[in-house]
Amino acid sequence: MMHASITKCVHGIFRPPMMKIHGICLILCFVFLSEVVDASTLPSEIPIGGLFVVEWSSSYWERYIAAAAQAAVEIINERNFLQGSRLKLYIADMSVTRSMSPNSLISSSDFDMLVETSMVNAIDFTHIPKFASLIGPGYSSEADRLSPWLYQEDLLSVLVSATSPQFSDRVQFPDYAKICPPDSYQGWAIADLMQTLKFKSCQILSCADVYCAGLTGVFIQHATAMNIRFTKNVWSYVDQSAVEANLQEIVADCVASSVFVLLMTDVQAKVVFSAAKNLNLLGRLVWIGSEGVSSLLPSELPGNYIGLRMAWNQSSQSLQDLKSWWSLRPIQFTSSEFGNVSMPDESMWRSYSYLPLAYDAVFALAYAFKAMIQRNESVYNTSALKQALLDVKFEGASGFISFNSDLGPEIGRYDVIYQSNSRNFSFVGKWTSTGGFSTLENLHLVRDGALGVCQGIALGGMFVVNWNPGYKDEDAAAAARIATIMINQDPTLLPGINLSMFIGDTSAVRAISQNGFLSANQYNIVMQDALSAIADELHSEGVRAVVGPGFSSESIRALPALENLGMFEMSFSATSAALSNKQLYPNFARTCPPDNLQGKAIADVLAHFGWKKCQLIGCVDVYCTGLAQTFLQRCKELNIEVEQIHFWEFNNPSGTQALIKTIYENCSDSRLFVLAMHDHDALEIFQAADTIGASGNVVWMGSESVTSISSGLPYGYLGMKIGFNDTNPIFKRLQAFWDSLNPAEFPGADKLLTNPYLVLSYDATFALARAFDAMIRNGISIFNLSAIVETIKDLSFDGASGKVSFDSSLNPSFGIYDLVNQKANETVSIARWEAGSITHLVMADTPTETWFDVAVTWPGPSGKNTIPVCASAAQSSQLLLKLLLSICLSLLFVFFVTMFLWCYFCRPARTDDEDVEVIKMVNKIRQQLKMTIKDGFLTSREAHTRRYRLSKGRMKVIDYRYLVNAAKFTLIRDFEIKHMNAFCNWLRNQASVSVPFVESKRRLSLGVQQSLQDITTAGLRLATVEQERYHRLGWFIIETCETMLSPGNMSYDESIEESDEFEARFVYFLEKSAKINIWNDDDLNLFGKLKVAIAKHMAILGQNCQERFDEMKAEKAGDALISFRDSQEPPRRYSPYKQSDKEVLAIRLHEEDTRDASYQDEIKMVQISPTGIRVHSEEVFVAQLHLRAKLVNHAFQKKVLQVIQSHESLSGRESLDKESQVASEELIPSSSDQSTFCADFEEYGGDLLQRKISVDCKFDDGVRRVEISFAPVKSKARISQKLFKYADPHLHCVWPYSGYILDPVRLSVIVDGPKKILEVFKWFDDLDASSGISVCRVKNKFMPSESQDGYRDLTICVLFTTTCGMRIIGEIQVHDRKIHQLKLKMHKLYRILRAESVRDI
Repeated sequence: MMHASITKCVHGIFRPPMMKIHGICLILCFVFLSEVVDASTLPSEIPIGGLFVVEWSSSYWERYIAAAAQAAVEIINERNFLQGSRLKLYIADMSVTRSMSPNSLISSSDFDMLVETSMVNAIDFTHIPKFASLIGPGYSSEADRLSPWLYQEDLLSVLVSATSPQFSDRVQFPDYAKICPPDSYQGWAIADLMQTLKFKSCQILSCADVYCAGLTGVFIQHATAMNIRFTKNVWSYVDQSAVEANLQEIVADCVASSVFVLLMTDVQAKVVFSAAKNLNLLGRLVWIGSEGVSSLLPSELPGNYIGLRMAWNQSSQSLQDLKSWWSLRPIQFTSSEFGNVSMPDESMWRSYSYLPLAYDAVFALAYAFKAMIQRNESVYNTSALKQALLDVKFEGASGFISFNSDLGPEIGRYDVIYQSNSRNFSFVGKWTSTGGFSTLENLHLVRDGALGVCQGIALGGMFVVNWNPGYKDEDAAAAARIATIMINQDPTLLPGINLSMFIGDTSAVRAISQNGFLSANQYNIVMQDALSAIADELHSEGVRAVVGPGFSSESIRALPALENLGMFEMSFSATSAALSNKQLYPNFARTCPPDNLQGKAIADVLAHFGWKKCQLIGCVDVYCTGLAQTFLQRCKELNIEVEQIHFWEFNNPSGTQALIKTIYENCSDSRLFVLAMHDHDALEIFQAADTIGASGNVVWMGSESVTSISSGLPYGYLGMKIGFNDTNPIFKRLQAFWDSLNPAEFPGADKLLTNPYLVLSYDATFALARAFDAMIRNGISIFNLSAIVETIKDLSFDGASGKVSFDSSLNPSFGIYDLVNQKANETVSIARWEAGSITHLVMADTPTETWFDVAVTWPGPSGKNTIPVCASAAQSSQLLLKLLLSICLSLLFVFFVTMFLWCYFCRPARTDDEDVEVIKMVNKIRQQLKMTIKDGFLTSREAHTRRYRLSKGRMKVIDYRYLVNAAKFTLIRDFEIKHMNAFCNWLRNQASVSVPFVESKRRLSLGVQQSLQDITTAGLRLATVEQERYHRLGWFIIETCETMLSPGNMSYDESIEESDEFEARFVYFLEKSAKINIWNDDDLNLFGKLKVAIAKHMAILGQNCQERFDEMKAEKAGDALISFRDSQEPPRRYSPYKQSDKEVLAIRLHEEDTRDASYQDEIKMVQISPTGIRVHSEEVFVAQLHLRAKLVNHAFQKKVLQVIQSHESLSGRESLDKESQVASEELIPSSSDQSTFCADFEEYGGDLLQRKISVDCKFDDGVRRVEISFAPVKSKARISQKLFKYADPHLHCVWPYSGYILDPVRLSVIVDGPKKILEVFKWFDDLDASSGISVCRVKNKFMPSESQDGYRDLTICVLFTTTCGMRIIGEIQVHDRKIHQLKLKMHKLYRILRAESVRDI
């Protein structure tokens, strides 16, 4: 009847006489028709899904968000908002998804797939076939991974708390609407907050996930535009100790901003706050947090915290409705298993700012559904829903709700919260994207952090403090410590920062002397190691710069270690000119003038005194030789003749006495002795002169180091001393302060006027403090070594020594030397040298001609006359002696020539019985090692011939057997190891012989005009020829072994003979070559060099594997193998099987084992890997697993072989080689064998399991050969080594880690090509449970994401069960035959690479 009436009304339209009436009827009919259609299509229930974490914790914020959404649904239904339709919220619990974390066991793409699958499973678990819309998920990373599924299902989701700006891209993410403002607003707001608070710099702490990365990018963009300086730090927050270390590193440079911007989640922020609290930094920093951080409860936030929160209107009617509804009763979820949620307290309302947003998200959907129903559109039409949302506008609990074209909020709104250090929490402002900050109270926050937040700076001192009581370095150390005290008392220098001084005692270093037991190279290494150990100790105390050490040689040896540790060196007494070379020593400065000035000053003093001749005596280190070189150059310019140059190795009193006696008794040379040496060397010289009675007849001119001797200078001594201004107020203040201190704790006050190094040590400490102060004030990190260099160049201040400034070489800009003279009871400065001119300090008004006689105290009656007087009789005796010597030498020459001719013409005929190849190789080795006759070497065979008999005394003779065995070693023949070791030892002993560093004018062809550098170079060349030969021997060994271990033609299609030949060479290397003693010489480091060569072989083999893999991709089923994944759901690749699982029980874990592990923690009985990974002792579990493997190994190998033999061709068995057939029959007695295999099957013999068995099997394309290669049980040691891999916290493995060892029993199956590999896998995958083998894990290393070192195979882990019920997880590796051939070589070479020494291979 209803439709009939409508039809009549419509038909009536075409009757003209009644047009007006019928027109009205038409309108009424359409209205009625619309109402009829609406009633027929109106849904009774509109299901929406909520992706919330509700079962994680009863107080977790998302549980309250879900409850707010449920409350909105109830209010909407209560009001009949949808006019007959009801909303229903179905919770898809995200607890499992949220608990997942990535690790290295699975790739990132696989992890994304797992997360997506987990969320989809949670949605499916609601058993709702179709949702009208979703709300959630909560994290941006989760929303990113769910997006493909939403697109596939054509489903829209409203995001409440996922704020990444990427979701504003409708092209990439078309199925998301956002009720929360995106981080494109938040990053802008945080930068605006920084600018409003006048913070000019900050440290950004962020993470690597989608939320952090998006927010950080936006903040950086706006901060850069606002000229806000920032340092970006992206960390992992899993390990709090690592976070503590990162925080400590940031603040340690003293210039890191004290404003820390946290762009992260709430969970990560809690880790940061806990770490800062442990470091006592929590209250010393300004914390600015994103809305994710601000969602923490006020009790969980630190003081001095400012953050953003999602804004909500506390006075809105919608919020009041929500609170009123919730106050009536707890909110009950649709599914009773999730329980109910009580009304949150006030602190939760303040923290959980997403509550109003979740409420508004449901109402936004309700408004959209209402519009769609009115337009007669299906609520399941996602396109219509998106269009409807664009028209939604209402006043919500969070404020006015409307959407822009990106389906995001038109206006971004945030509240600003603040928690003071007194823990007062408050809302202090609001920010909107349209107006910025409408209000922002004056917060009176701490400073911006221009001077950083470090609590102190540590300086180090390298001083000799335990040598002898009263030793000068102890006083210099006291001066540096006093400077530290005075710096901390100065409020203008490093304000708020405590400067500390840690002393590194170098007494042990100073005690080391070069003797007959140490070669020059060994001595240098020992010294460097000792100084490096001190540097390491100082670095462990946080030292940033070092004052000292005292000697130039020590400074040079310490610098490499200091530079590697990021420490600067400021010396007060290392004066070598070599240290001015900034290309070699860029991070070295000093407050003492360099020796290029002192050498000039000494020569200028000689010219001032009118002396034209002298002798030079020096030590052999860099200080002495550098000073001597400058002195010699200046003497040449002043026409002063240096008659003899003596460089001597001291600590040899008898030798020193002989040297002085020889020099003194030579009447033709001057008795003015210039001493370029250290104080302790000079004492040895003075003692020798006293012993021979020469003290009163020698004029000594010493360097500043000699002058520093506190007592023991000879009467009349002249020498240099670094000058300084002892009248300036800084010096007077230092003197007064030092006098007030306890001399037992701070010795040296009484030597302040006489020892210039004390004031220079004080000034060096102040120079470093002033440099750090300038850097911090300019915002430059004190870790920046190059910045320290540039800052020191610009320093200029008044020090205790006078004006302190530095030139471009970091030497002091001013150099002054005093000439001192030893009187009867004191040492007096009598003159001063400055910039090439000499000024008299004593009797300055006395004329120069008489000044030398009245102002200078001379050692003897000869005054300044240094020319000795010699008797004429002595000269006559010398002439007669020379004549007799000439006659004797002539006679000897005639005799030797005669003997040489006789030996040459009467030499016996040569009889060689060695084969030609060995002889050629001997000659080649002699050429390579420079041991030919031309180089001065004879073999023992050559030395016995008449031809070389006369030359034998002038040449070195080497045992011919050494060379023969070296040649056989090169030719890979059997050789005697004892002769090869003797050969190496002989060359090593030759290299250890040191050349005495003594030169004189009689030895130098160019006279004294030749520079000291030439002398030094000549001496070093003589000393290093033998060392070079020894090093050539090392390279000869390496080259021979590199050739020996070369894997042949380096291809995968070599013959069996070539493979066996490589095996033989490898065995030869292990049994012969590796036993040569030269591998143990740490100086040569031969094993390290060999590993470099082996790495090249490994790289080429890896490339060959890749080439074979490329071929396989083009072969039949190649693509299928590369893309092959386990077909099981979930994939068995991620199966939970472990050896300790209840399905296996190869490892049995009891409650007492867990208690033992906790006790191990208490007594620190844990192993720590080089990377810091801690592992409990698992000896019990390793033993259980190893025993189980031994018990079932034979049964496992047998069962696998039976599976393969079940596919054997009947004709193929006849084609097996005899050895394979016998081995197969021994291992598999018969198909009717009923043994239980519950015993130890070692009785079958280990040799059987080392064999390969070949079986001809039926494949889809015919009969093909299959090889089975058996492997022994994995050793306990190897199992224990692998524990560190699974103990890595990033893998999230569960203790005991030995349960993850899935290959205690294993074997390999070798076939040809990808198709055969997949068929073999199917053989095992098709087995039923009764077979005793079930596949539990598959790892396809042919997939590009799984290959690690170029080697590929298909690894199948199987759960093996014996007939008596014992179980274990074992491994079957299925190989391509050609790649497997390469693997065998790679495995042998890898034994060398992973060994620590040749003994460990």
